[in-house]
Amino acid sequence: MKNSPYAVRRMGCNSRRASNATCNARKHGMVRTRKAIAGLAVLLSALLLTSGIALAGSPGWIVSCNYSHSVSDDPIVFPGQPGASHLHDFIGARTTNASSTPESLRAGGTTCVMPGDSSGYWVPALFKNGVRVLPTATSKNALFYYRRGGIRSETVLQTIPDGLKIIVGNAQASSAAQNEGIATGRIIFKCGPGSGTDLPAPPAQCASGVMVMSYKFPNCWDGVNLDSPNHKSHMAYPASGRCPATHPVAIPRLEAFVRYPVGTSPIGTITLASGAYFTAHMDFWNAWKPAVLNWLLDNCINAGRDCGKNPAVPLD
Repeated sequence: MKNSPYAVRRMGCNSRRASNATCNARKHGMVRTRKAIAGLAVLLSALLLTSGIALAGSPGWIVSCNYSHSVSDDPIVFPGQPGASHLHDFIGARTTNASSTPESLRAGGTTCVMPGDSSGYWVPALFKNGVRVLPTATSKNALFYYRRGGIRSETVLQTIPDGLKIIVGNAQASSAAQNEGIATGRIIFKCGPGSGTDLPAPPAQCASGVMVMSYKFPNCWDGVNLDSPNHKSHMAYPASGRCPATHPVAIPRLEAFVRYPVGTSPIGTITLASGAYFTAHMDFWNAWKPAVLNWLLDNCINAGRDCGKNPAVPLD
C-alpha cells in the first residue's frame, strides 16, 4: 500500500509523510470544489425561477382566455334586462347575456384554453380617442391568475362557490378617488403585454403597442350570499393575512390582466362605455366546472404548488 496512488489521499496534512505541496494542492482543490458547489446552487435556483417549476411563494394557476363578444347586458347588475347596461366586452363564456345562469354558461362553451372554465368575465367597452378598441392584443387576450392572494400559507382555502358573483371597481365614480379599486391600487393600467410600471391612470404611450388593465378581486366571502344588493358587501379583502370575521371564508383570489392594442404612438384619451377611465370596473361570475375547480384548488393552491399556465386537469 506504500506505493499506492491512493495512500497520500488517506493521509492527513498533519502527517509527516505528507508533503507541503500535496497538502496545499488538496486545500486548493477543496476550495475549488466548494466554489463549484456554490455556483451550481445559484444556477439551480435561477433555473427554478425561470422554468416555471413550483415555487412555494406563488401557488395557484393561470388560465388564458380570449375575447368572445360585446353586448349592452350585465347579468349581475341587470339580470333579465337585455340592453339595460352600457356596452360590455365579454371574455370566457361564449353566451353570457342578461338571461345567463351558471348552467347556461357551462353549456354554451368557452374561449378559455382550459375547457373547465366557462366563467363569465366582462369589462366596459374601451375607446381610444373615441374609437372602439377591443381587448384582443396578443394571441392570449386576457390572463386570469388564481392565487392565495394575501391569505396566510397555513390557511386552507375553500372553493369558489358555484355561481358566485363579484365586482371590483366603480362604474359610477366621478373621480379616481371615488373608485376604491383605483384608489387602493387594485385596478391599475400599464404597458404590456407582461411586465410594466403599474399606473393609476392610462399610460401616455406604450412602446409595445399594448396597454393592460389589471383587476384584483376580493377573496373573502361571507359564507352565505352569492351576491348582495350592491354586488359587493358579500365580499371583502383580507388584512394581515386573514379574512375579517364578517367574511370568514377564504377563497382563491382572481387577478385579471386584459390586453388592448393601442399602437406605439401617443395614446391620447382613454374612455370607457361607463365614462372616464376612473369608472373602470370588472365583473366575474363563477361557472367553472366544480370538480375541475376543486381539483385545481387541492392540487395547486392548497398543495403549495405553482401549476403554471393552463395546467392539464385529469377531469377535463
